[in-house]
Amino acid sequence: MPLRSDARVVGYLAVSVAALLYGLWANLSKLAEQSVPPLTIALWSQVLPGLLYFPSFARHRLPRKDVPLLVLVSCAGAVAAPVVYYFGLVGTTAANASLLSNSESVFTVVIAFTFLGERLTRRGYLALAGIVFGAFTVTTQLEVGNLAAVQYLPGNLLLILGTFFWGVDNNGSTVLSRRSRIVPMISAKLLLGSALLVPVLLVTGAPLLPSGPDAWLILVIAFGGELVAEVLFYHALRVIGAIRAGSILSASALWGVLISLALFPGEPLTATQLAGGALMILATIALYVFGGTVTSASAGAGETLKPAGPDGPKLP
Repeated sequence: MPLRSDARVVGYLAVSVAALLYGLWANLSKLAEQSVPPLTIALWSQVLPGLLYFPSFARHRLPRKDVPLLVLVSCAGAVAAPVVYYFGLVGTTAANASLLSNSESVFTVVIAFTFLGERLTRRGYLALAGIVFGAFTVTTQLEVGNLAAVQYLPGNLLLILGTFFWGVDNNGSTVLSRRSRIVPMISAKLLLGSALLVPVLLVTGAPLLPSGPDAWLILVIAFGGELVAEVLFYHALRVIGAIRAGSILSASALWGVLISLALFPGEPLTATQLAGGALMILATIALYVFGGTVTSASAGAGETLKPAGPDGPKLP
């Protein structure tokens, strides 16, 4: 069916562009933290796109039955994840932050396999294993006992914990995106998460308003990393599923490292990392070609930015 194939291609392109933007986002966040507290960055990187998308939310409210899942997604992806991630970012390098973003794809895939019933063909699983091994190679350079990793262990563990919460968010958002419009859902999640973040800032004494020479970077983070990347990624979740989208998102680590070479000189890529990055790219192509997803009937519905018919409100 041509339309379905075209939508699948768009889904892959969407998550690929999102991976590039997320790789940029990790590096810009590290730069912004030079003069702006982590919690302040987390708050405003969500408030701004949430407000911009609010008119769409006002026109298309979410179904009442989706409110509990929306609360879970907001608490995981818009409160817990950014809090622990931004604090972890303080205690590690930009390269480590980019590389460890691969953990999000692993958590997304595992949760989708366990709770959403998503499955791949055998060759799809081989391609997925290639992505995971490539990500592992880029991350560790196959030197698991590297002392540099131990040096940043607390920050790295917080980053991984943050990606776990985003993995929960990704899978919950997969369900929501098939029943509601994507843009209103993103607005509701970001604004609810921001409202829950404000008391955290007040308790910790973090400033509510950003200031400092690097505060302008929050605009780039908000409108590039949240406004655009979230829509692209959620569209991919709907069209190709959480397993595929989460796997391809691991390419953000490679983009992040390449960007960090320009923004943070002194952290060069090794030949091992380049080989791992090449493996990730080839495995991603193989996943598209061979990794047909097997899901429930409801999971396969919906291939546009409008909700799937029977699971959401009837919209023109």
